[in-house]
Amino acid sequence: MATSTYERTESGSASDERLWGSSAGAVEYDNGGMSSLRGSGKPTNRRFKLSKRDLVNLTSQMAIMTRSGVDICSVLDTLARRSRRPLLRDMLISIRDSVEGGNPFSIALEQYGEVFSPTFIASVSAGEASGRLPEVLSQLAQLLRSELRLNNSVRTMMAYPILLMSVSGVVLMGLVLFVLPQFAKIFNDYETPLPLLTRVLIAIATELRTRFWLWLPLLVLGISGLASLRFSQFGRRLTDRMMLNVVLLRDVTRMLFTGRVLRLLGLMLESGVPLLDSLRLSKLAVGNSLYRELFELLEEEVLNGRGLGTALATSTFIPPGAAEMVMTAEKTGSLATVTRDMGEFFEEEGEAKLRELITFIEPLITVVMGVLVAIVVMAVMLPMFDMSSLASRGG
Repeated sequence: MATSTYERTESGSASDERLWGSSAGAVEYDNGGMSSLRGSGKPTNRRFKLSKRDLVNLTSQMAIMTRSGVDICSVLDTLARRSRRPLLRDMLISIRDSVEGGNPFSIALEQYGEVFSPTFIASVSAGEASGRLPEVLSQLAQLLRSELRLNNSVRTMMAYPILLMSVSGVVLMGLVLFVLPQFAKIFNDYETPLPLLTRVLIAIATELRTRFWLWLPLLVLGISGLASLRFSQFGRRLTDRMMLNVVLLRDVTRMLFTGRVLRLLGLMLESGVPLLDSLRLSKLAVGNSLYRELFELLEEEVLNGRGLGTALATSTFIPPGAAEMVMTAEKTGSLATVTRDMGEFFEEEGEAKLRELITFIEPLITVVMGVLVAIVVMAVMLPMFDMSSLASRGG
């Protein structure tokens, strides 16, 4: 039987639960051939992780097989046999054994909280209670696939601007730190009066080269300080507010964040999760503190017997029209469908706006870096022109 060991560490009021999977499972045979899997029981020293892509594939396969009428224990057993990753195989065996022992599927998933999010587990639990587990797994697979596609799109779109800035920055620093000082020696030999721009850049290059032992630690300390500030409560809130209010970013971030939480809310409501629980779980899934505060307000509205649309209408970062559609959905009893459809719409709009933003940023970066390089080149060329003029007059 597969075994798993859990290590729980307390940090303040929050607990960190780490899963250490067992080692590679083995296959048991009987007279009829392959029957089930068992774990070897030897603990490993590796922390178990599952990538977003692997989770999408796993959820999709569970959805397909359960929709075909296969019971969840057989699904888990089949997936475990197919898996080539020992730790993933052990996880599936452990979940299967828990279900065979009488636990609901959602309860069996809870022991792997690092792999399955609270929203995933809550949706599965509601799907089991309503007899709609195959449909819920299909919706979860679709949601995870959409998140994966969006993450990949963002990485792909940001790759070129980041590469462009990195290469341009290296070229610029090379010109200032290595090329310009060589020309400075030539200018000094000829005692050529230097323009202000050239003197300033030479002074900067000299300072950086001669006192790098001072500036390098200061740079490291500055980056570390900014990172610490970013992950502090004040820094997170400041960053979250900037993302939702900076002119170039606000349309993109508002669309993407709103789309994510509404789509997730709609999925859980369709799965049968109660509204209040759906709001709480959606709040946990969003990474922006201002959106979490909004969902706390939505919880209060529900507890006080009021609708969601009224609270959404008071928010400054919910896209126009969303509150009105939610109000209409509450009146017609179609809140789950409307929030899911709105979430998909806002995600698509946010992705389109992100592409437009990247299309605008790429030439802007090129122009800015080109201007900076041109300034360095001018700092070199201007004294050379002066030297040429003096030489021609002297001749």
